[in-house]
Amino acid sequence: MPSSSAADPAVESITPGVRRVRVPMPPGTGLPFSNAYLIADADGRVHVIDPGSPTREAHETLRAALGGAPVASIVLTHLHADHSGGAAALAAETGASVLVHERERAGLALIAAGLPAPDLEAWGVPADRRPELLAAAAVPTGPAAQLADAVTGVLTDGVLLDLPGCRLRVVGTPGHTGGHLCLHDEEAGLLITGDHVLPTVNSGLGLGGPTHSNPIADYLDSLDRVAQLDRGDLRALPGHEDPFTGLRERCSALAAHHLRRADEVAAHPGGTVWETARTLTWTGGWDALAGFTLLSALRQTSQHREFVARRG
Repeated sequence: MPSSSAADPAVESITPGVRRVRVPMPPGTGLPFSNAYLIADADGRVHVIDPGSPTREAHETLRAALGGAPVASIVLTHLHADHSGGAAALAAETGASVLVHERERAGLALIAAGLPAPDLEAWGVPADRRPELLAAAAVPTGPAAQLADAVTGVLTDGVLLDLPGCRLRVVGTPGHTGGHLCLHDEEAGLLITGDHVLPTVNSGLGLGGPTHSNPIADYLDSLDRVAQLDRGDLRALPGHEDPFTGLRERCSALAAHHLRRADEVAAHPGGTVWETARTLTWTGGWDALAGFTLLSALRQTSQHREFVARRG
């Protein structure tokens, strides 16, 4: 059974050579920590998956867990700051390479160049709610410019990471962002899922800049892709909350959630995005949405409308 270190309760051993670090997140972000995973290779080096937020507390927590071990690479499941924010500083300290999926690097370039503000008027957003949404949209999706400069290499679907003594394969899972990835160790029975599949939280979709494909359709395809990896004993290592089993069932539940929402959208084909969004079932209720969460809800409603139209 995995156990927390007596010396550092933030660190948990998953299997020999794999540790989880609970990296604290800034107050007010809704979740107490993100998970970084430390993978030891046969040469005595460490590979860091998702180093966490760009805060001093997060950085110190991760460095304490590393204990001075040489860091060979930093792999990011996706570009959001609670997963990638510490990458640039850690790479500068250690000389480690920083790797993302090739589609995520393209998304970073778009964000760093500056994304256009959402067309709130076209969405039918009341005038008194537009300032908060414009303010939320002005906050970068991640520390894009700094991260884009720190990335030294890209990964593609199916490639094995350069980890001596370990077979960790890249599984492209677009949806949450356009270039999100998971990492599969078939021999150890582990799948690092980032924010693609969380044990209880429904991740937002389309949160990595514009894509040519529909994020809802991408996400459903990606859920099916990782569900097929679970033969009953696969252990999921998520980006938040705790490791879990039953990945196939969780993927099924997430797919059902989005298909229900698509059906709700299909039942209200007319009106604006705002008017449609108000009719949908939101976890905390429509009235509780504000700022970023409201913006995310409207974006997802727009994506679902497009998904429904494409689905016919």
